[in-house]
Amino acid sequence: MTTITTFVERLNIRRAARLKIALPLALLAGFLVLLGRAAAQDEPPVPTFTIENVVVDQNVTILAQNFPAWQDFVVTMGPIGTLGIDGTPVAITNSGMLGSFSATYPIPATLAGARQIAIRFESPQGYYSYNWFWNNLTGPAPTLIPTFAIESVVVNESVTIRTRDFPAGRTFMVTMGHMGTLGINGTPVGALDSGSGGALTATFLIPDELKGLERIAIRTEAAPFYSYNWFDNAPREPLAQTPTFAICGVARDEAVVIRTDPSFPPNRDFTVMMNHMGTLGTEGQVVGSFNSGPSGVGVGVFPIPAALRGLDRIAIRAEQSGGPFFSYNYFENQTAVYCQP
Repeated sequence: MTTITTFVERLNIRRAARLKIALPLALLAGFLVLLGRAAAQDEPPVPTFTIENVVVDQNVTILAQNFPAWQDFVVTMGPIGTLGIDGTPVAITNSGMLGSFSATYPIPATLAGARQIAIRFESPQGYYSYNWFWNNLTGPAPTLIPTFAIESVVVNESVTIRTRDFPAGRTFMVTMGHMGTLGINGTPVGALDSGSGGALTATFLIPDELKGLERIAIRTEAAPFYSYNWFDNAPREPLAQTPTFAICGVARDEAVVIRTDPSFPPNRDFTVMMNHMGTLGTEGQVVGSFNSGPSGVGVGVFPIPAALRGLDRIAIRAEQSGGPFFSYNYFENQTAVYCQP
């Protein structure tokens, strides 16, 4: 264990040497920014278009921009949600020299009366763009989708649900099954008469064969309507606090300082490991250990192993020896101080 003040003094000794390379690095960074901008200018345009006007069941007018020049685009329309894929062709439009244009397209008879319509542009060269528009707002609204929420659970006895948007005059069969089945082919537990529809509350008994399970799927079905959900069939225990630690300082390719917080369980032995980014430090190289002490709060300095020197970022993990607790973080492998001494 060490103090952060001692670590700050170590960093100050290295600071003079780093100043000699600060200017070249700044020039290199500026060069990379300019290079990135130049590369960005060579990126292909992203074609987009907006809906300018709609004549219900007759035509739609669009305004396009950023289309690649001199390419023929097949224009299709289809039901909402299809993105216009495999839709009805309504025209072929050339993007011209500038790639910006306005055009009006007829709405196909097969989509007459639709409230919303998808429209798509696609060229043989692989460019495409899609959008959608409102068409017929006076027609009937789309059918509501029935859903239900879990109101309460009596463990291994019953569950109470509250419905929403249920169609009227239907008898829904209610089933329960294992988690992940969506209640399909589950055990019948009763029926729900939707009455006048909308919001209803109902309670169903948990079947014997599902008692003891932590989670249970439940389903209501009256073809073609159905809805499903799931519930916890176990009392929830308070979650153990997750231990965390902060990165307080780094000496590049040499060492890192961490500080644990009160979330660490007291008086436990932890092993510290380091590994490549993305591993969360698991199966890493052991670089030290510490005991969390009576408060769980402490500061420790751990060396960076030779196999990880030169990396930009390094994952670090603290794992209780023979216990369930663990914590992980990562640090930039650059000399810096983050915590106050």
